[in-house]
Amino acid sequence: MNRMKGKGVLVVLVCALAASSACASLGRSMFATPTVTLKDIRMKAIGLQGGAMDVILSVTNPNDYRLDATHLTYNLFVDTLKVAFGEIKQTATLEAHRTNEIVVPVTFSIQELVRATQLLSKSGGVDYHVTGEVTATTPGGSFTRPYAGMGHFDNIQSLRPR
Repeated sequence: MNRMKGKGVLVVLVCALAASSACASLGRSMFATPTVTLKDIRMKAIGLQGGAMDVILSVTNPNDYRLDATHLTYNLFVDTLKVAFGEIKQTATLEAHRTNEIVVPVTFSIQELVRATQLLSKSGGVDYHVTGEVTATTPGGSFTRPYAGMGHFDNIQSLRPR
């Protein structure tokens, strides 16, 4: 009789593990990657060696639930020139079906700024793309997914130090 009880407990444990594994797989398949676009660039400081700016990203959560983004990596390219890269390790809450603003502090060299400014002044704007990965905590678990966004930036006024 005790053997039967032991087998019954084992069957229940196996079923519970299978169910939790299925829920995690379902959660992964139902997770939609947030979209990221460049909203603005705000110059903070500039010197002979380089400077600092805030890159403002618009991040849209297409899911039906809140996401807590716990880690974000980014690579910002102007035309084909990589002008900024890095990571953010602070938690940002992304409400369901909302666009949230995330400020990314970036440092740059003077050479990168000169090349990007030359491109901007030639045509009055520049094409950009941003790539990276976002790690988000969801009701179905924690997921890391790549993201990419592209667009055109023509707000030269924001490049003046504030």
